[in-house]
Amino acid sequence: MQRVEFSYSMKIEFSAPVVRHCFSLRCLPFNNEWQRIRELFIDVSPHNVLTETADGFGNRILTDRITEPHTLFSVYVNGIAEIDLTAAEAEPLNGIYKYPSQHTACGPLLAALAGEQRAACADKSPTEKAKLLMEALRARFSYKSGVTRVETTAEEALELGQGVCQDYAHILIALCRALGVPARYVAGIQEGTGETHAWVEIYDNGYWVGIDPTNDKMVDERYLKLSHGRDFADCGINRGLFIGGCTQKQTVEASVRVL
Repeated sequence: MQRVEFSYSMKIEFSAPVVRHCFSLRCLPFNNEWQRIRELFIDVSPHNVLTETADGFGNRILTDRITEPHTLFSVYVNGIAEIDLTAAEAEPLNGIYKYPSQHTACGPLLAALAGEQRAACADKSPTEKAKLLMEALRARFSYKSGVTRVETTAEEALELGQGVCQDYAHILIALCRALGVPARYVAGIQEGTGETHAWVEIYDNGYWVGIDPTNDKMVDERYLKLSHGRDFADCGINRGLFIGGCTQKQTVEASVRVL
């Protein structure tokens, strides 16, 4: 078991006042048998009546509607978590994680890469298959920010040959599903990065196992999980609508510190 302190902060600056700002935030960490939240502080400014709900994937969501004009919107979440991956309980598979999604549909490049690994993955466990696919991915893909966007699909990212953690996750998910391994996208925070991170969970014998293709490692107890879904589209941390003609600047900081 690992005890960690976590924090997430986001600030949006608007160039002119906005009103009727409706938002949903997926910035509250999972609180379950293996990731227990012992302390939690939340500050959202401005706000009216914050409401916590859950989406169809079990992700925690904060929602509200701000009616008064404002030029700054800020979110700060801080707390203490105890993470013990050995305490995870088996759960039934939601079949939705077996099939392509908006960002993970296989085109010719992904299909070819998966086909190249099919023989090597034969008779391997789901976790072993995911590791082999991660090796194949990393052999032809490198990390570089500014090349892709949040809308970039796994096929498009693989063609570019460069991208960020979201792209690594989407490509590995697509490859796993192509070879019959259920996989899902995870958004969260990793120790020492200073920003949010994305990784993959694959379904193996009743349990979800985390794997981080960006860093070429299995997920351990220094990762804090915020949300999961079919791909990034299900895990966006901040979504909102408002009335007002303006530009906006967003800054995000996130951290996990081992205690």
